[in-house]
Amino acid sequence: MPKPSLRDAIVDAALVEFHQHGYAGTGVAAITGAAGAPKGSFYNHFRSKADLAREVADRFAAASPIDVLDDDSVPRALDRITRYFDVMLDRLAGIDFRYGCLLGNLAVDTATDEPAVAAHVDGLFDEWVDRLASAVRQAQAQGDVGADRDPDLLGAQLVDLWEGAALRAKARRDGDVTRRVVTDGVRRLLVG
Repeated sequence: MPKPSLRDAIVDAALVEFHQHGYAGTGVAAITGAAGAPKGSFYNHFRSKADLAREVADRFAAASPIDVLDDDSVPRALDRITRYFDVMLDRLAGIDFRYGCLLGNLAVDTATDEPAVAAHVDGLFDEWVDRLASAVRQAQAQGDVGADRDPDLLGAQLVDLWEGAALRAKARRDGDVTRRVVTDGVRRLLVG
């Protein structure tokens, strides 16, 4: 397997550092140190830490298991939605529920001092809402979610449910309650 480029190594290191220590708690020196790169090389690849944060957010979003929503081997859209959140919970469990959702963390960490990063992350949230709303529309067409329900609002509520649960899991470092809240909450939100 070829060695990742220095740029990729910096992005990979930043993803871990931002996730574990937050945007404000992570400096360029920590990122380049974790990447095994000289600090000065950072600015050959990125204009600023904020520039890097946008790329980290994109990489994190691209690695999301969102394609579970399109898995035709699961015929019911409602089942695909619940399966998607099961996979997300398993990923959160894989980091012992310690770090929460990187997108949520970045949104909060950058809202005041780095509005361009916060706006970029908000755009990624909008894409996530759109994907979930599309799956909700499919579930409505299959009769599993009421046709009178607003799929865009439900998509936003699903994202907010997830972000709140991920935040609580991070604060409590407890996955049991989080798993119950998400599993029960998704079904209740969609089917009552």
